[in-house]
Amino acid sequence: LFETLKDLDGAASTMNTLFNMHWYKQHIQGKHEVMIGYSDSAKDAGFMSANWAQYRAQEELTAIAQTHGVQLTLFHGRGGSISRGGAPTQQALFSQPPGSISGAIRVTEQGEMIRFKFGLEGIAMQNLEIYTAATLEATLLPPPEPKTEWRELMNRMTDHSVKVYRQTVRENPHFVKYLRTVTPELELQMLPLGSRPAKRKVSGGIESLRAIPWVFAWTQIRLMLPAWLG
Repeated sequence: LFETLKDLDGAASTMNTLFNMHWYKQHIQGKHEVMIGYSDSAKDAGFMSANWAQYRAQEELTAIAQTHGVQLTLFHGRGGSISRGGAPTQQALFSQPPGSISGAIRVTEQGEMIRFKFGLEGIAMQNLEIYTAATLEATLLPPPEPKTEWRELMNRMTDHSVKVYRQTVRENPHFVKYLRTVTPELELQMLPLGSRPAKRKVSGGIESLRAIPWVFAWTQIRLMLPAWLG
């Protein structure tokens, strides 16, 4: 699982090291699954920087796997909201780097999206058809690679984006107080919701808060900061 900006930037190097280990290569028997985290990367770096890092990581992982003769399946840890990777299924699959979907893909469907997409048999069948058709089309007719000038532009924009995002969310000493004043973040922690604690640690700032309550808290006041900022 690679989910923070630092994790995503180092994903290819990590997997290259593993694939170069003889015993590990024997163990996986030519197949490997790598999960890309959307929620925590967006909370860590902002929506734009996280998405570009995810794209680059998938490109690099695909190339590394091909070099080592490994069949790679990318596991997309998406949520329902935009800031957690939510998007129409077909568009989401068509936007992946060329070659990253090679006849197989794995995705998460969380929370209310399970009932929304698979709650009724007819709707479930329709969504499975969309997944199947989009996977086949992305495999047989992959999208073109981004032009060099587009990459340079994205690099400049995301470098600026992550700085602005972190200056606001992490470096501003008043941000945590603002979050807890205008949103029900503390109250949400008291509710018996979810399978995991709302925080990774009892103490700490934004970095210790899990991505789901982070997004949920802003949603309650209709201020979609996780999707707008950065």
